[in-house]
Amino acid sequence: MTTDTVAFHRFAAILLVVFGGYLVSLRIHPLRKCQVCKMTGRHFGSAFMNSYRRCRRCGGTGCVERLGARDFFGGTTQAEVPPKK
Repeated sequence: MTTDTVAFHRFAAILLVVFGGYLVSLRIHPLRKCQVCKMTGRHFGSAFMNSYRRCRRCGGTGCVERLGARDFFGGTTQAEVPPKK
């Protein structure tokens, strides 16, 4: 085998390990913090500062799915977000 082939096989093995680790992490933790509301679930108005509505991005849960959660595991439609205390 040439050095190019060996380097390619090593690169492919490293890529598979990284991708597999991401899939395991995705299966364990499919949700991430909503960047719009910062896990409050509320979006405050700009004109009336005391008024707010549910965040449109997360629907008021404060969490959104991570990249690939829907594609590889069908999404988190059955998952429950723990209530805020």
